[in-house]
Formats: sequence, structure tokens, C-alpha cells
Amino acid sequence: MLRLRLATAAVAIPTLLALILWAPIWGFALFVGTAASLAVVEYMMLAFAERARERWVFGTLGVLAVLGWAVRGIGVFEHPLLDQELSHAGLAVLIAGGLTWVLLARADFESGLLDLGRALVGVLFGGFLLIHFIWLQMLPDGPYWVIFVIMTAMAGDSSGYFVGHAIGRHKLIPRVSPGKTIEGSLGIVGGNLIAGAIAKLVLLPQLGWSEVLAIAAVQGLLGQVGDLCESVMKRTYGAKDSGKLFPGHGGILDRIDSLVFPVAGVYYYVALCR
Repeated sequence: MLRLRLATAAVAIPTLLALILWAPIWGFALFVGTAASLAVVEYMMLAFAERARERWVFGTLGVLAVLGWAVRGIGVFEHPLLDQELSHAGLAVLIAGGLTWVLLARADFESGLLDLGRALVGVLFGGFLLIHFIWLQMLPDGPYWVIFVIMTAMAGDSSGYFVGHAIGRHKLIPRVSPGKTIEGSLGIVGGNLIAGAIAKLVLLPQLGWSEVLAIAAVQGLLGQVGDLCESVMKRTYGAKDSGKLFPGHGGILDRIDSLVFPVAGVYYYVALCR
């Protein structure tokens, strides 16, 4: 398993760095938008494993919403307002289309409305939150902030894995994720702090030490919450992994769960506070 993880990472990391640092914004947006769309589809396959009609309806509406969010502000269209308004249009189509489908196609509209709520959770978690990578990329020093989010998350995941396996004894939330321990959780935050310090020296020297370490620590906590939230989804739907897209790593939701809350948090921090 560890060998598969390392092999996958050896291919994925250089490709991702090239996209972040050198790809035009539309290319980066295409990559993130595709990943978010796949995450939405993967979630629908979990949530509606035996119900093809719901997978198609909610998956299609979810992908349309993701595409609207992905083009916001990247200059695909000549009219600047069109990029902005498509973002809102995608959400409107998702909600209006979903409710209309419940009204017209579901005689059991009570259960249909619950299904729509279930679908919205997946679209927002795997789609809307992940799209923040595009918006973060477009801010001042955006590529470095994107790398900051990813490298702190990866360092946290790795340190938490090794610390948890080495000395993990006390279960964190066993009903949600039996393998996670309090020691591993502390190891994640430690890895986040180390990566944050490296990022301050290499990527973002303008940040103060207290600022960068505070951001890294909060990222570590948010990332763990996102990871556990995805575990709740898998437990609810009776799945061990969200999919098999990445050998040794599971599905795309398994890869982004510790990123989606941190990237949204960092985006709003940079956009509003710096």
C-alpha cells in the first residue's frame, strides 16, 4: 500500500506543481473544475449506489453548478459580468432544477426532498469548496498560497500517518474513523507547522512567523474536520473508500477531504484580511 502511494505521489506532485506555477489560469481552472466534477460524480455513485436515475439527475445538475463556479473571473468570456453571473446561474440551476425534479418526477416528494438535500451536501463539499483553489490562484501571490495549502496538508497527512502508526494508542472518534488516534491528530498539526515554517522561508517570506504558524495550525484542524466529515459520508453509505481512481489512495474524495476546508479558509483569509 505504501509503495502504491509513493508511486502515485511521484507522478501527481510534479504535474500539479507545473499546473500551479506555469499553466494559464484557464488551464488550471480546467484541471480543478474537472477534479471537482469527478468528485461530484463520485459522491453521487456513493449516495445513490443502486439508483441510476438519481445519480444522473443530481450528477448532471451538480456538474453544471461546478462549471459555473469554475469559470468565475477567469476571463473565458468577453463580457466581464458573464463570468461572474454564470457562477450564480450554476447554483440557481442546481437548486431550481433539483426542486423541480422532486416536484414533477417524485411521487414520494418527502423522500425526494431528502435525496436533494443529500445530493447538495456532495455538490457543495466536493464541488463548491474545491473550486476555491481557482479563486485562490487568482489572488496576489495566489500560486504560492495554493502550494502552501497543498504542502501543509500533505505534510500533515504524512506525519499523522507515521506518528499514528508508531505511537497511536487513544482513539479520536472511533465510530467515525476507527484507525485515527489522538496522537496521530497531534502529529498532523506538527507536520502542518513544519510545512508552514518551510513555506514562510521559501514561498511567502512576507508573512510573519506568528501569522504563518497560526494559519498552518488552523489548516491542520480544518483538514482533519474535512477528513472526518468525508468518513461520515462513507460510513453512512457503507463504503471503505470513495472510489478507486488513485491506486493506493482511494477515490478523489479521499484525496481532497483534507484540502477543501483549508483552501476555503485560506482563500477568505487572503481575500479579506491581506
